[in-house]
Amino acid sequence: MRPLAVLTVAAALAGCRVLTTGLGAGSDAAANPDTAPWPDTVETPAPDATAPTLDAGEPPGIPGPPLVVGCSDGTREGFRDFVNWPNIAGCAGAFAVPGVIGSPTLLPACDLQAGDDSANPGGAGCNAADLCAPHWHLCRNGADVAEHSPTGDCESCVPAGEPRFFLVAGGASQMGICAPDPEATNDVHGCGGFGQPESAACAPLARRLGFADCQATSGVWSCGGAADSLREAAVVSKPGITLGGVLCCRD
Repeated sequence: MRPLAVLTVAAALAGCRVLTTGLGAGSDAAANPDTAPWPDTVETPAPDATAPTLDAGEPPGIPGPPLVVGCSDGTREGFRDFVNWPNIAGCAGAFAVPGVIGSPTLLPACDLQAGDDSANPGGAGCNAADLCAPHWHLCRNGADVAEHSPTGDCESCVPAGEPRFFLVAGGASQMGICAPDPEATNDVHGCGGFGQPESAACAPLARRLGFADCQATSGVWSCGGAADSLREAAVVSKPGITLGGVLCCRD
């Protein structure tokens, strides 16, 4: 554990609502080709000078016992104030096993040996659930986030302008309605500081990534190929350790 003074500073990191622009995406949802009516386009979005860049600084995670911070590698990068957000965590890192569809819960694949500060930072053999600590799970959907976040939503997941995205399990229908239906695989959904503004039908989640958004990260996030532009949740993986990871909820 870090000294108490460090944790005190960490507790002051509660930021603004994360409605910043996405990587390579404008802030006006009405003008965005990845908003309703769905499906997504597959062109890489044009650069936006106001958007966070891929090399924007990412502060280190807040360390602590995995059972407390919620992340298997013992550092929390989203909802970093674990005193005020004790039951939900943003856990950064990579995972090589694709897909975030589970029924009702995505089970770990590599015994929780993942995370950007782990001995396996590339996530070899791991899926998204392996970024969560024991007695925590990959948050299932927006309702799970609402139950575990003291604000009921994504507020303070990351400070404004920080280019991290943390996903939940599952996807949405072609019309942008988030559902536990395993056939609803369009886009990946969650909280954070980049991606497209979320469909109102997926509240309280704030952000989503489509194929083009993943493509714009230059391989940090992977959502398959152009043929997968309606099934990102079924094929998503994360080869890179930056730009976020997953949301974990306490069991």
